[in-house]
Amino acid sequence: MVNVFLCILLVITCIFLGLRPQQRTVKMAIERGIKRKEFIPFYQPIINSMTGSIIGCESLIRWCKANGEIISPANFIDIAEQNKQIYEITDLLISQVAEDLSKLNNIHDNFYISINVIPRQLQNQTFATKLLNTLSSAQVSNHRVAIEVTERTQFTNVTSAKEVMQRLIDHGISIKLDDAGTGFGGFSYFQELPISTLKIDKMFIDTIGTCDVKANILNAIISFGKEAKLTMIAEGVETQEQVNYLRDQGVFLIQGFYYAKPMPFSDLEKYINNNLKKDNH
Repeated sequence: MVNVFLCILLVITCIFLGLRPQQRTVKMAIERGIKRKEFIPFYQPIINSMTGSIIGCESLIRWCKANGEIISPANFIDIAEQNKQIYEITDLLISQVAEDLSKLNNIHDNFYISINVIPRQLQNQTFATKLLNTLSSAQVSNHRVAIEVTERTQFTNVTSAKEVMQRLIDHGISIKLDDAGTGFGGFSYFQELPISTLKIDKMFIDTIGTCDVKANILNAIISFGKEAKLTMIAEGVETQEQVNYLRDQGVFLIQGFYYAKPMPFSDLEKYINNNLKKDNH
């Protein structure tokens, strides 16, 4: 047993030592990417399935390297969060979103772009100050921006988070809970924090039309959203069957490949213009 324990310990140590240099390399590459402003937003439209109109977008971070390579956030976000580089990346994202919003023409009054943040950022008044200052400098109305916070990492100070959120809300910025039902907070966040919108995770959307036990959870989430009078957005929607099911359940705001993949700003402009032409027609 002692020998087995020592072997396991040796393997774990080797793995740990083997990963650390790789993490350091990624950290340094992220640092260079931040200096070069290689982290940019791609935009995924959110569509009202009843009207076909675009009501807003979620901005999704992409690492676009100088050689044209586009790196998915799955390959760098965790390390960026561990090394607190996520703060600088979020600053870059907010600045670019504000600049892009200032260029959009003919969008309706309620159109917005949401920005993802982690709970630690929403516990810090400095984050709120920087966000509001950035929007003011870009001459973008505050209501054009929404904040999405995931519950996959935990709030450590709910009181501070509530104060920061309320400050943003008082300035016209709405707060949405992303990945609802997949993390720490559960639906207690809706009782403790001023969150107005629930985003239903793709994990639950994928159960539509299947015998997966999580299909019952999807129905429970939708029932909760209705009871709490929350706005609901379904993420990761890919089929007409899913759209129809959600519509029958009273969920009309849809985000996913069925309508559009995440796209760079130049493509978003074209998408919005085409959407407006359809509306006018």
